[in-house]
Amino acid sequence: DDSITREGRAIPEGRQSQIAFHVRLTHNIVNLGIHQSIEFDKVLLNDGNGYSIYSGHFVAPVSGLYVFAWTISSGDHHCIVYDVVKNNEILVYFISDANDHRDWAVSSGTAVTRMNAGDRVWIRVSNIEIYCSHYVFGTGLGTSSFAGYLIN
Repeated sequence: DDSITREGRAIPEGRQSQIAFHVRLTHNIVNLGIHQSIEFDKVLLNDGNGYSIYSGHFVAPVSGLYVFAWTISSGDHHCIVYDVVKNNEILVYFISDANDHRDWAVSSGTAVTRMNAGDRVWIRVSNIEIYCSHYVFGTGLGTSSFAGYLIN
């Protein structure tokens, strides 16, 4: 067989080491539910076909050490508390909080983690008890994005 497949996506022979994705949100999302994934809908790069716009999940096509980076925007009297999750385990959690002002709230972060082929990473709404509208900006001055790549 000349390819590795994960969830029906093929990786051509010789491209297994070129794993990278970069996606962003093209619209605002209001009132996300607890543990709901943020589904970034604009694919800028998806080498290795690991990211799915339908689930918002990145599935590691091959095992290795991966870097993930994200920027999540909220604003105009809104906020979002969110988790970056690997296989249902929280790697980190953040907040973008503009609840008490009419301005932008932007949070960014980076995580490095070892993954096995088939492991998943995604961003979801946290269940941390704080009042938030869970509003994510993808348009205007507020942009939200998610990226990752295989180091080795």
